[in-house]
Amino acid sequence: MKKFFIVLLAVCLIFAAAAGYLLGKRTAAPEPAETEAPTEAPAETEESRQATGEPIEAETLDYEAIYALHDPEERVMIIDGEEISWGEYFSWLYMSAMQTEQYFVAMANYGMPMSWSDPVGEDPEETYAAAAVEGGENTLIQIMAIQGFAEANGIEPSQETLDSIAEQEKSDMAATVGEEGTEEDFQEYLASLYRSRDAYDRTNMANYINQQNFAESYGLKGEKVSDEQTLSYLEENGYVYANHILLATVDLTTGEALDEAAVAEKKAQAESLVEELKAIEDHEQLVKRFKELKEEYCEDTGKSSFPDGYLFQTGDMVEEFESAALLLEEYDVSEPVESPYGYHIILRLPLDADAIVGYSNTGEAISAREYCANYDYAQKLDAYLQAMPAEYAQGFTPPELSDYLE
Repeated sequence: MKKFFIVLLAVCLIFAAAAGYLLGKRTAAPEPAETEAPTEAPAETEESRQATGEPIEAETLDYEAIYALHDPEERVMIIDGEEISWGEYFSWLYMSAMQTEQYFVAMANYGMPMSWSDPVGEDPEETYAAAAVEGGENTLIQIMAIQGFAEANGIEPSQETLDSIAEQEKSDMAATVGEEGTEEDFQEYLASLYRSRDAYDRTNMANYINQQNFAESYGLKGEKVSDEQTLSYLEENGYVYANHILLATVDLTTGEALDEAAVAEKKAQAESLVEELKAIEDHEQLVKRFKELKEEYCEDTGKSSFPDGYLFQTGDMVEEFESAALLLEEYDVSEPVESPYGYHIILRLPLDADAIVGYSNTGEAISAREYCANYDYAQKLDAYLQAMPAEYAQGFTPPELSDYLE
């Protein structure tokens, strides 16, 4: 059996998409706009249907026929010593296949219909059908790895975790069957997604025990990770920390170049700032003054998000900036560095465990310490996952989805 493994680099979970399925089913192609019928209909083409907004059919599967291949209680896999029923296996296969169908619908409406038998990449054996099967298996295996990793490390669900699970369940029930919905209503809804209550509960437990795993080992934001461990991680992975002041020579909104007089003025200003900064010998005073001048002169649109500078790796930054920063020693100030955006004044800084690396999808700053914690946790979890036995039950073969087109 071929398995794919995804390294988890954040506490947000690989199966978050599953929770999304509790809030609504597959989005259908848009309804065609109502228009007056022409006297003589032109020949229909995919391009004309796309232009008028008429939905283009995408290949869909007969899920009832696939589900009927096995009894829901039949054992089809053994993962980490635990038996997995066809019902639970199919629930993840269904989710993975439905996501593929969403992709087909989107591509079809752009005039690019796709088939389950089409190859995903260069390997003709790796079809969308095969990838959907493996995607479902991969999610299930990762859920089992999270559960097994917690058990192997003696982590029992805390009261906070149990309370969070109960609150999540309450929220899901309200969102799917209404505030007055019953347990029976909820199970009926889950069944419409080919999901049992047990499979739903396992997913929720994996979700919150994963967060508990991380918090107990590293702290909620990685605060248990030492400076030494974080700095070692940054050094080993070639990170550079540098602040800069950008005096733009282009309109950063339109990309249009400024006139020669404006560019000359920016260059002169950059040279003046460099002269002032190079005259400051005390490192603390230099950093303080640099931040003051940055606040006054810097036109970089990212300065509010990264006020203390950028922590980056090779390839992250514009080439001219990156090359100049690499040549500097700590607390050195560069001469004005010209890039397609303007003149940069760069201050090389020592690596900092609490420097901001980036932001989460909810807008929260992620520090180097937290990033290091996520990386370390992902490595350990992935090592457990890859050593974890997972095999099909004797006689079971995953279905060939392309044989079950509606």
